[in-house]
Amino acid sequence: MFRKTLFTAAALCLGLMAGSASAGCSDPAEDGGWRNINPATDSITRVRVNYSCRESRNVWLQPEVSWSMHLWGACTPRDCDWGTARARRLDTGWLHAHYDQGYAKRDVYARMVGGGRLRVTIRTDFTDPARPDYTSDNYFVQP
Repeated sequence: MFRKTLFTAAALCLGLMAGSASAGCSDPAEDGGWRNINPATDSITRVRVNYSCRESRNVWLQPEVSWSMHLWGACTPRDCDWGTARARRLDTGWLHAHYDQGYAKRDVYARMVGGGRLRVTIRTDFTDPARPDYTSDNYFVQP
């Protein structure tokens, strides 16, 4: 009786641990393509947030999670491709990516807000001290 109870408890414990590992990967709302709600914006026109999560075969390890952001800015005749930057989720819940474009360093923050919208805030720090730094705030929806 003792062995059967011990075996059942061990099996239950392993099952719970395996379940908790598989619960680590979910589909975050930020993942996917987004377009600016303002079609006449002179800022960022599109954002692509990529989320990747790989479960570990070891129930004691957390899943491997990675984020990246790809931005396009308003340019003529077509949008400027900012490229892809690695991102990470901050303790505040915001996603953060950093772009070094030579003439400016930009910190990009993204977070879900009400109505299924993605808020993207960009802090621009120009290397030329004569150019004033600025912050832009834009809202995006999935097409």
